[in-house]
Amino acid sequence: MELRLDIGFNQLIGLIKQLPPDQKLKIKKEVEKQIMSTDKSLINNDLTELLLSGPVMTKDEESNFKKFNKEFSKWTKNLYA
Repeated sequence: MELRLDIGFNQLIGLIKQLPPDQKLKIKKEVEKQIMSTDKSLINNDLTELLLSGPVMTKDEESNFKKFNKEFSKWTKNLYA
C-alpha cells in the first residue's frame, strides 16, 4: 500500500513542528541517514566550501601568531619545568 500526499514545504515543516521531541529526533536521524546514503560527496563539498570560504590570516597576523606561540611555549616550559 502506498500513500502519496502533495503538500508544500512549509506545510511539512508545520506538521513536523507539531510532533513530540522524540519523533522529531527520529525524523532528523532518518533524513540524515538518507542524505548520507544518497550523496556523501555533497556533504564533503559543503565542508570544503565552508573551510575555504573562512577567514585567512594576513602576513602581520601570522607573524604575531608565531611570536605569541613562541613566547607562550617559553612561558609554559618555564612554568612546568
